[in-house]
Amino acid sequence: MNILNIGPLEFILILVVMFLLLGPEGMIKTARQIGTWIRQFVQSPMWREILGYSREIRELPTKLVRDTGLEEDLKEIKDVANAATAETKQAIQDANQQIDQSLREAGSVEVNLVDGTPALSASPVAIGGNAAPSIAKQAPKRPVID
Repeated sequence: MNILNIGPLEFILILVVMFLLLGPEGMIKTARQIGTWIRQFVQSPMWREILGYSREIRELPTKLVRDTGLEEDLKEIKDVANAATAETKQAIQDANQQIDQSLREAGSVEVNLVDGTPALSASPVAIGGNAAPSIAKQAPKRPVID
């Protein structure tokens, strides 16, 4: 809780100093006088002007956007971004479906290196969605040097 950038500890310190300088009766008179001044200031035309200017300053960004026509442009940009996002998601889903379908059709492929030449063997893959080709590599045989 900060009022006029005065925290609770500073406020307590101010009250203690006031109590020491003014005494209990002086504090009551001073607090009553400060309250009267604040009430008069809040009810003054100058305070109403300050509130009016404050309201105008808070509404200024919205008014500028509305007056310059940026509101329509921002809406159009959001619509284009949403459409691009939807298209991208659809393209990713289509690509995933094509990959899944091609994996199901291709089955499992094993690559065995025998004498430096690859030998391929294929076996069917169970359709379950987690089919992925497995590649098993064997180290080529090295010639034995005696």
